[in-house]
Amino acid sequence: MTLVEVLQDYELATYPMSISRVANALDIELVPHSSLTAHIRELAIAASEDGFSLSSPDYTRTQIVFDDRGSYHYRARFSGGHELGHIVLEHPESGGDYEDEADCFGGYLLVPHPLVIALGSCATITNIADLFGVSRPCTSFAVDQARARQREGEPWRPHEQWLLDNAVWKGGGLLGRA
Repeated sequence: MTLVEVLQDYELATYPMSISRVANALDIELVPHSSLTAHIRELAIAASEDGFSLSSPDYTRTQIVFDDRGSYHYRARFSGGHELGHIVLEHPESGGDYEDEADCFGGYLLVPHPLVIALGSCATITNIADLFGVSRPCTSFAVDQARARQREGEPWRPHEQWLLDNAVWKGGGLLGRA
């Protein structure tokens, strides 16, 4: 399943993107570090400071464990998108170039480059970061992706056009239908 298929099938193209809404739609439990005992939290941080996903052997139960400390808000959002990428793209536990794929999935989930392009050239990194609720580095990557896509100069691909036609801004129709 692709990212846009997830957004289409579960009607999730509302921005800024809610990681919890996507996880809920996919029946994935989010487990913040604050809900863990001190000992289990230490083990979780030892496994990954940012976050990781777990699945039962038969894949009937999936969890994303993430650091929800206040100063890590943007990192937690990106980590959640990254882990959703591993799950949706059905990555095995090891091997391959899966970390880069999950990063791209998470970045595109949170800040799709067609929506960045739609904002126009007057949008700044700070403005885009605030609008989408992501960090400046995540925004810089999205802007680079948007610029690369613009240099291609091709018509919108079907998934890009779908995003442009269907993305809704929470509280209004800034980037699509009201």
